[in-house]
Amino acid sequence: MVAFILMMLVLTLFSNTILEYSLPRVSAASPTFGSLIFTVNGSGSVEAAEEVKVISENGAWPVKKVEVEVGDKVKKGQVIVRFDTSDTEEQIETEHLNYEKQQITLEKLQTSYKEAKQAADDKLAAGFARDIESAKLDLDAQKRKVDRLREEISNYAVLTSSQEGVVSEVLATVGALVSPGTAVVNLQVATTSFEFKADVTNEQAKRLKAGDLVKITIPSLDDAEFEVKIQSIQTKKLDQPEGPQNNTPGGGLQQTADQKEMVAVIKDKRLEGGEAGDFEWTKEAGSEEDGKTLVPNSAIRESNEDGKFVYLVSEREGSLGKEYFIRKVKLTVEESDAEYTVVKDGIGPSDRVVTSSNKPIEEGKRVLVSNGDGTE
Repeated sequence: MVAFILMMLVLTLFSNTILEYSLPRVSAASPTFGSLIFTVNGSGSVEAAEEVKVISENGAWPVKKVEVEVGDKVKKGQVIVRFDTSDTEEQIETEHLNYEKQQITLEKLQTSYKEAKQAADDKLAAGFARDIESAKLDLDAQKRKVDRLREEISNYAVLTSSQEGVVSEVLATVGALVSPGTAVVNLQVATTSFEFKADVTNEQAKRLKAGDLVKITIPSLDDAEFEVKIQSIQTKKLDQPEGPQNNTPGGGLQQTADQKEMVAVIKDKRLEGGEAGDFEWTKEAGSEEDGKTLVPNSAIRESNEDGKFVYLVSEREGSLGKEYFIRKVKLTVEESDAEYTVVKDGIGPSDRVVTSSNKPIEEGKRVLVSNGDGTE
């Protein structure tokens, strides 16, 4: 009889061991009481708060060469653009040739005038005298025309920077005509006040507001950190160039027409404009007294039939100790941050919610529960 009982115990233990190998293994956690912490982070760039345009003042020449690129530091008087003045140079040669022809004509008139005077033909001499004065006026006008064309080339064949700064935009292209008064380059001028600009999604912009503190890190300044106030949240201009961004939470930033732009002012002598930077905004929702029931996001599940729900771990005494079973509980949830979701009702602080499992689980089914160290 004793042998039979021992054999039954061994068989029971053996069957339970085999069963446990086939059971899903889950991790579980208890709800916490507190507040959500919202975080918005991403990347942007530093821009000088003041921007000036370098304008072509004269001529209608095509661009021969652009000497600068976006991000270049330029000094006052540095060449920005060289123009192709070949057409004007050909015009100068033609006009100078006309000038020389007019000189020859004047010399001939002067010779004829002398001959008329020697012949005592006063009437003919008077006619030559009038022609000489007219030729002198024409010659003087032609000289001024040639000098003006030469002066244009001397003064405007190259366009120089009016002040020191950093090139923020190049508007001129090789071969394109540049008319007087047209901007060819935009410069961010040297200043102690800079703007940090970063793209944010509409959802992120709903949390941010002017006056909030934001932490900005500039890697090129040995990861210098600046805690400054947000100056504005504005609609991003559609004509601005849009580079790849990586604003989180919620994945990469989508380039959309209703995208927003966060602007914050930074003051530091080391800044020059054009530096890349990262920003982080963090804010706790409510005070400690306003704490709510929080459940890990990994525990929240959803189906068309039940909506939002969690699986709870229930325990009961079995023949060989505690056994754990799954129970489904529907929830009413509020908002979430990157880690937790606020649960309005459905569970209590003593419940344990399933956060992960190595196999599919169902309500009423038995499971094994892993502790933080991997043991049951």
